[in-house]
Parts: sequence; structure tokens; C-alpha cells
Amino acid sequence: MTKNKFKILLYVISPALLFWLAWPPRDLFFLGFFAFVPLFLLEDKTKNIRKSSWLIFTSLLIWNIVISWWVGYAEFYSSIFMLLANSWLMYLPWLGYRKARNMVNDQKALLIFISLWLSFEYLHLNWQISWPWFTLGNIFAKHNEVVQWYEITGTLGGSLWVLTTNVFFFLSIQKSNLKYGLRPIGLIIVPILLSIPFYLSNQSDYTTSKKSMHPALIVQPNIDPYLKFDKEKEVINLVDMLKLVEPEIDDSTDYVIFPETAIVEYVDENYPDRFESIQLLKRFVKKHPQIHIISGISTYKFFNKEEPLSQTARKTKNGDYYDSYNTAIEIDKHGNLDFYHKGKLVPGAEIMPYPTIFKFLDFLAVDLGGISGSLGSDKKPKVFDAGEKPNLAPLICYESVFPGHVAEFCREGAEILLVITNDGWWKDTDGYKQHMYYASLRAIENRREVLRSANTGISCRIDKLGKIHERSQWWREEIVPVMVNSFDNVTFYTKYGDYIGRLASFIGSFFILGMIVKKKSKNVN
Repeated sequence: MTKNKFKILLYVISPALLFWLAWPPRDLFFLGFFAFVPLFLLEDKTKNIRKSSWLIFTSLLIWNIVISWWVGYAEFYSSIFMLLANSWLMYLPWLGYRKARNMVNDQKALLIFISLWLSFEYLHLNWQISWPWFTLGNIFAKHNEVVQWYEITGTLGGSLWVLTTNVFFFLSIQKSNLKYGLRPIGLIIVPILLSIPFYLSNQSDYTTSKKSMHPALIVQPNIDPYLKFDKEKEVINLVDMLKLVEPEIDDSTDYVIFPETAIVEYVDENYPDRFESIQLLKRFVKKHPQIHIISGISTYKFFNKEEPLSQTARKTKNGDYYDSYNTAIEIDKHGNLDFYHKGKLVPGAEIMPYPTIFKFLDFLAVDLGGISGSLGSDKKPKVFDAGEKPNLAPLICYESVFPGHVAEFCREGAEILLVITNDGWWKDTDGYKQHMYYASLRAIENRREVLRSANTGISCRIDKLGKIHERSQWWREEIVPVMVNSFDNVTFYTKYGDYIGRLASFIGSFFILGMIVKKKSKNVN
């Protein structure tokens, strides 16, 4: 192999290796500050070589594979399509950068790249073909003490930090200039120092201010997700979970939190009392009237004759229409029920994106047990009103990865964030660990505590500083008793959401439009 080919191979492989070492659950987050530099060097070296863009795509594909290969445990062939599609979407900002370099100077082209990459991340947070797992700001999820300012910027602020630092490292190499070499170092140090006052001010809330503390029980039943939907065990699993909880309840317990689809029985929301699972839960609450139960459940609901149908409506043999849901249910001391239908559905597993167009492809949906095909959803977040007790945000699994979506729950009045999930699909891999660490960022962005109930993952409490407490073990049946604090303040990020993504999308669109106009003008001349 020639020296030049070896250098290109190194440029292709290095980003994936650096990001793998930087990404949770590993600890070398600082490597993310220059993980893009090899790609910039690769683009610089292959700028005038025809059909060389496949090298950057290959590098991005390797990055996708090393970070999220575990998705293949759920559905191997669908995961291959997902990895290829996401790599292609990641390549689009690089394509824009390559085009921009032919029309503007390198510094302006790099600014265009930053705006296009942030636009790509923002798109993944807001369309139905969503996979925001690779949002660059997630790198700091495990060592979140350096990004306490996320309460101002949200996770996209971390992405901007990573991108800008990479750009300045690249410029310092390109120019071999000491001045440029100091800039990226300053860009790393200053935001870390800015985190200190944010950390101290929020730490003081735990030491000087009055706390609203509430006892809660987090249930980790540890039922194999590939076996839990067995028809014969629909009710038996719930009976076993209630037996597990019973000895831990006392007169002060306020909440009992069960994980996603803990109630496997497929319940009609119009007539829930007909189902044994609901009857069991109501009897349990009657015995312990001080508690609120929140649990995951699979439900369905029929449409009235005059009611407009949703895009995901299903038709019965009798000609009636209904929707199926991945649902969170709340049961209060009076036996009243409240339902929230998961709003951010997993593409391919819970919904065929844009079902009006692609409904005929429903048969390709990944079957993870329970209800397959495109599910219905609520149009906006819903908060469970717990009366005199703090209100709860019932985030279901994948929803906790969406910063702006979680902020909407807080704007609706949520004082405690719940994450009910079922992370056992991916075995003992990085997947469930990353999912837990990402929830720490939601705590910082909104300054809310998080209670996380996982069927087979990690159950825990996360404080408003992003610190993880009372952490359960993987693949172990546990009841985790916690004292949860409630907060109702509204952070800057909670109020304004992903404004960085909106601004970047505007700038990116403006640059693209400008390049198109410039190219057409050049052709006319």
C-alpha cells in the first residue's frame, strides 16, 4: 500500500474510532472535539478527484455501525437499511460543504457545513423518519458536568460546540498558525468554565431551598422482552409485579412506576373495566389509596361513526375503525384512569413514516412483540395531573431522546419527568446504557428530576444536575425506592426549545439558495 493510500484509509477510519471512544458509555468525550478533522482532511485531499465522495460516505457508515450496531438484535435486515439511510443523510451536509467550496472561500464553506449539519440534526428531531441518536451534543451525556449550560442551549448547543471546535482544529492544521492553534483550545476550556456557575446555582437548590420530596417506587420486573407477550402470561406477569411491589409500599408512598408495556393485555380504552389487568390495578389502588400508579400498557380505541379517522386507523372485518397505541396509563386513588399515547414513535417498529403515503408498506414493520404495524399517537404531550402531588410527564422509551419534545411536557406543567422503557431488545450492549445517559441531558435542559423505570435495562433516579442515583443492575428483578424532588421553574431552553436548530435551518437554507442563485447567474454569464 502506498503512503498516500494509507493516509486516506486512516482518514476514513479515524472518525469512527474517535467517536466510538467519545460516545457514552465510554469516557473520552474530549476526542469528539477533533473527530471530524480527518474527514475535513479527506475532503481537502480528494476535492478534485471524481467519484471520491464515496470515501466520506464509507467513513460515516463505519461511524454508524460502531455506535449503533446493537440495533440489529431487534431486527437485523431493517437495521441494515437504517444504518445505510442515516449514513446517507449524514453525508448531505458534507455534499453541501463540497459544493460550497467550489463557490466561496473555505471559511465560508465551513460555516455552511456547520449550519447544514445542525439542520440535519434538527430535521431528525422533527420528522417521522427520525433517528436523533447521533446528535453530537449527546457525547457529553455521561460527563454532563461540562454542559450544565444546556439549560440555555439544549443539546444542539453541544453539537454547535463540537462542530465549531472541529472546524478551528482543522483551520489550525491547514494554516500551521499558532494563533489558530490556540483558538480551539480556548473553545474547549471556556464552555467548561461556564458550566461551573450553572452547576453551583442548581446545587444550592438542594442545600438551601425547601425541597418538595415524594417517596416513589420504581419497578424493574426483568421480564424477557421476547417472551413477555406470551398470551398465557398476559395477566400472570402483572400479578407477579404487584406481589413484588406489595412489601415495599408504606403509608408515605406517593407513586408506583411500572415500565413500558408492563400491562401486556390489549385493553379497549372505551371499556377498560372489562379487562382483568385493569381490575387488578384498581383493587391494588383501593388497598393503597395514597398511591398513584403509572404504567405502560398496550391499548386500542374505536372511532365514532362521525369522528374523522387518523392516518393510522385500522379497519375491522365489520367495517369499524380503530387505532392501536403504545400507552402510558395513570390510576389515582379513586380508580380514575388517564391515558397518554406515545407521540414519538420508532420508525419501522411502531410506525411506517408518513403512513398516508407509505401505508401499503406496513407489512415491513419490525415485530417486537405485542402490537405490530403503524400505531396511533397523541398530537401533543400530555401531563398526568396528580392532584395535590406534583404533575408527571409520562415519557415512553424513545421519547426521552427528543429534547424539544420533553421541553413541551415541562411547558405543559410537568414537575417530574418519568421515562418508562423496555430496553432489553438490544441485549447487554451499549444501547440501553446510552438511552439512560441521554435522560440525564433532559434533566439538565429542564432542571427536572427523572424517574426511569426499565423492564430490562437500568432503572434509576436522575437529579436536576444530571447525576444518576439509586441505579439498578442490568438483568435483575428490583424494586428501587427513591425520594424524588419536584421543580416547577422554567429554564430558557424549556421556554424556547430548539431555537439553535431553527436558526441553523434558516441560515443553511439561505446559503443553499444563495449558492443556487450564484450558480445560475454564472451559467447565464
